[in-house]
Amino acid sequence: MSENAHVVLDVEELRALVAEALELQVDEITDEARFDEDLGVDSLVSLEISVRLEERYGIRIDENDLSELGSFGRVSELVRDQLAIRSAA
Repeated sequence: MSENAHVVLDVEELRALVAEALELQVDEITDEARFDEDLGVDSLVSLEISVRLEERYGIRIDENDLSELGSFGRVSELVRDQLAIRSAA
């Protein structure tokens, strides 16, 4: 079992991870902030966020899924769900 198998999501840590990738202030990453429209996330930045999620949490979220999910709040829900699945395995 990997060391990331029992990682619990700290939403503020996730928010900081996304803010760092976007070179924005943490308070700009609200739950309602839409990746495309509000934060200006393009495919390259989506890939960067995806890589950071995999490195930190050991989960893979396709960069295209980030845009499709829309908001930071939805992405944090997906990350939480993926971590719960890994913990249950």
